[in-house]
Amino acid sequence: MKYQPIKCGDYDQYELLCMQSARVKIITTDDQELIGNAKNLLNLKGQGEFLLIERQEKGEHKVRLDEIKAISYF
Repeated sequence: MKYQPIKCGDYDQYELLCMQSARVKIITTDDQELIGNAKNLLNLKGQGEFLLIERQEKGEHKVRLDEIKAISYF
């Protein structure tokens, strides 16, 4: 599926979460639930933009921004 750019306001929110290394809970468009600390935003040529999270005991995981259905932080 081709990457669909997200709203600038959403991108700004993800940047803030990364700066705070916030603990986030993400629900993807295929209803996968991921919990981890927001680490960085990545722009991978030809693939899209991703949120990199650090999952406890499972290491780093990339989530494509246009596949995030819901995100909460705590």
